[in-house]
Amino acid sequence: MKTDLSYLKQGLFTAFIPESPEGQSAWGAIAAQTEGTGKIFTAQLPAVLAQLRKAGHVVKQSEKKSPETLRIEMAEIMEALARGDA
Repeated sequence: MKTDLSYLKQGLFTAFIPESPEGQSAWGAIAAQTEGTGKIFTAQLPAVLAQLRKAGHVVKQSEKKSPETLRIEMAEIMEALARGDA
């Protein structure tokens, strides 16, 4: 089963990373509620994961990524959203 979203715990915050077109759509919904960041408070993670999974999304924890890798991936996501690919 293909992963739609992965998440990366970053201390106080957890970042979501889209892995599929469905994941980009879900990420866009999260970003709309988080000032465009796609990040939530880690304390909210269990509830958000439950909502995403109930909506039919496959979500998994991401391997640890460097800040530079994360910055590049987020820039790609923002470009795709600006083009309307999401």
